[in-house]
Amino acid sequence: MAPFVLDDDRQSSSETSSSSTDASASNGRTDVKTTGPAPTRAGLLQAAEADSAEDISVALEWKLLFPLLAPGAQDPHPGDGRRIVEARCAEDERGCLEQAHDCVAQTIRDVGEEAVTMHSLRKQGVEEKEFWSSGWVVKKANSAVPLDEEKALGGYVWVPVEICSPKMRFGDARTRGRMRRVLGALNSSHRLAANCSCEVHIHLGRMDGRPWSLPTLQRLGSFLWAAEPTLRSIRNPNSPNFDNTYTWGFAMRQRSRLAQQLGDGVPPAVGELEAIVDEQILDVLRGNPAIPAREVAAFGEIWKAASHLQLGQLLSGPEKMYRRLGFNFSAFGEEDERARRNPRTMEFRMMDGSVDTDLILGWLVICGTIAETAVTRSDRRFAAALSVSLAQREEREMGTLGDGRARDFRDVMQVLGVQEQHWRGFEDKIRREHQDDREHI
Repeated sequence: MAPFVLDDDRQSSSETSSSSTDASASNGRTDVKTTGPAPTRAGLLQAAEADSAEDISVALEWKLLFPLLAPGAQDPHPGDGRRIVEARCAEDERGCLEQAHDCVAQTIRDVGEEAVTMHSLRKQGVEEKEFWSSGWVVKKANSAVPLDEEKALGGYVWVPVEICSPKMRFGDARTRGRMRRVLGALNSSHRLAANCSCEVHIHLGRMDGRPWSLPTLQRLGSFLWAAEPTLRSIRNPNSPNFDNTYTWGFAMRQRSRLAQQLGDGVPPAVGELEAIVDEQILDVLRGNPAIPAREVAAFGEIWKAASHLQLGQLLSGPEKMYRRLGFNFSAFGEEDERARRNPRTMEFRMMDGSVDTDLILGWLVICGTIAETAVTRSDRRFAAALSVSLAQREEREMGTLGDGRARDFRDVMQVLGVQEQHWRGFEDKIRREHQDDREHI
């Protein structure tokens, strides 16, 4: 059978006990030049020397639950005008998967997009990557499971679904329109659900499939390291998946090799600032001597990385369950089969599961805007957002914690130039969900 993209998001005892075979994992260090198996052909794809905002690609992974009606059961929601499909056999898991996935794919085709299912690709012996540029792929979401609220609706057979968009040009005005048509059609046609075992992931890269240049990835890693507490506040602290019970998406500042090095008190081999060649970052650091030494040391380590491999491993965790963090650079570290086969993209994988089209597309815009500021070295939004992120505190002296976190998020969005319509829903979500919550500071 032809190889397919590996989707091992689901947590399990066998997976969480696995450790990396990477020789550089010892003591969290990343000072080896090459590690693990020889890079595949995809891994050897030449990185770009320069990047541009016009070439940014974006793709969506949407994990959710699709209900089929159990044979002979009464409709739990008879007043819901959206159609419900009766399962051909509730006990046939594979049959239910194929039936639900076929329904989703057909709805996507009905709005004029190309769509295939993973089971149809397997039958044809075709690799999923053949559709990364042209069509939507519908497959099983390994992490998605029905929980108490879904199980209470006894007439439904819940099917895990992951809907993967083709890569699209972020700067193309038609991209969000295409996404909105598909998400809107699916929500209006089917009774989709998203609980805490579901997530929304955003992949960002280049339209030509080449890896971003190393300086672009270093700029992106530097900003995300600084802004992570604020950006991760979009996660519901009251969710059973806040600490990644169902999916992999831990914090870079806690679980990456970089965090381990800093946590172990490993002093920089050379002066931190000497390693940084990005003028915008240097200006921010020199302009604010109160920035903690740990932050300066983190930037120094990021800019000491001499290759995509070193940087990808530095910003990933050494153990398998910490390999794909909430800001996922593992495709550049090439430490496992999935990373070596998957596209050379950077992935945002921390948004809670949702069926809210506006919220999903708002997050897509936010992630894409961050990438825009990273690929353009003269973009003033980058320096402004970095400066604001470094100056923010997780708790405000005035107001509740929820208000403070919401204000921090709004401030970063405004200096990034994100339109209010895209971030307002998240500001409200943060204020509501983090109200007086001090457990996760």
